[in-house]
Amino acid sequence: MSSQRSKSAESDVGIKIHDTLMAINDITLKIKKELELIEELVKENGHLYTAITTANETLSWKVQKMGLNVEHIMNEVKSKDRLEPNILGTITSSEITERLLSQMDILDIE
Repeated sequence: MSSQRSKSAESDVGIKIHDTLMAINDITLKIKKELELIEELVKENGHLYTAITTANETLSWKVQKMGLNVEHIMNEVKSKDRLEPNILGTITSSEITERLLSQMDILDIE
């Protein structure tokens, strides 16, 4: 009977080891999927960074061509922020872009 209990205990240990290895494998697969998602996000953000850089360069070129003073526009935005409380309290690139685009619309230059 002792032999039978020993085999049963070994079988239980073997099952627990198998279950543990399966759980480790499942976690490994989940980690692999997460890393693939992170890699995809990095690739997308890399393209996003390139697109933003290109857009900024194009906008800067148009502003220079139009003779607009970016520093003056930034100062106007800053003074507007001082008059109107801003949650972020900083100038964002979108604010500058909006202001530059409004100046471009006023001058009607494309």
